Amino acid sequence: MYTDITERKQTEEALQRHTEDLARLHQQLDSANREANLYLDILTHDIKNTENVANLYTDLLIETLDGDSRTYVEKLQRSIKKSIEILGNVSTIRRIHQPSGGHKRVDLDAVIRDEIAQFPENAIHYEAAERQVLADDLLSEVFSNLIGNAVKFGGPGVEITVRVEDEDGFVRVSVEDTGPGVPDDQKQEIFHRYEKRRRGVGEGLGLFLVQVLIERYGGRIWVEDRVPGRPEEGAAFRFTLQKAVQEKPGVPADGDAQGCRVPLIG
Repeated sequence: MYTDITERKQTEEALQRHTEDLARLHQQLDSANREANLYLDILTHDIKNTENVANLYTDLLIETLDGDSRTYVEKLQRSIKKSIEILGNVSTIRRIHQPSGGHKRVDLDAVIRDEIAQFPENAIHYEAAERQVLADDLLSEVFSNLIGNAVKFGGPGVEITVRVEDEDGFVRVSVEDTGPGVPDDQKQEIFHRYEKRRRGVGEGLGLFLVQVLIERYGGRIWVEDRVPGRPEEGAAFRFTLQKAVQEKPGVPADGDAQGCRVPLIG
């Protein structure tokens, strides 16, 4: 009996030491993570500010130049803008991997209107569609990337249409453009170009992030021809989002008085 109690005590002491070691290690890792995030925040913020200033001065410089000099500065400006875009995507990746409070009710119409307002010089058609969906604060990144891509690759005079429809308990959103479209043999892989590294630095990351976010919200995303069978007449990026539901007060649920969950009619 004495031996048994002694062995049990030794085991408990070893377990306690192991628990304390794990707690210290967790504390050290947490501290290192906070410090690394602080440095990354400072770095991202300062680089972005510096690049915004550089972009402003290239704008001013372009207006004073012509010929080869103007061409060189325009190429420099494209590189600066690409760098700013990459920084934005890095920030989005960090936010995706941060702990989240879960999905919440999001006003889809407000998100769409806010993102359209970021492109005042482009023709974007949208009819108000009041819907509440399950998402989070990163939903705006989906529209920012899809509309931004349509503007970037659509060419001069591109027109963009955002549509919202109901579909079997989901909300289906379409972002259509009159640009060059997506060839049939690229419709499946277009969301995975970043993973396959078939393009330049940072290329394809935006659509990859869009797919990650939509799947995170419990939906799916795909691309079709804007005009069926005619890919040269533009692309239509479509994705689904779960409809939000709300508690209807005063109606019993499962035999109690907590209320029941009913779909929002929007």
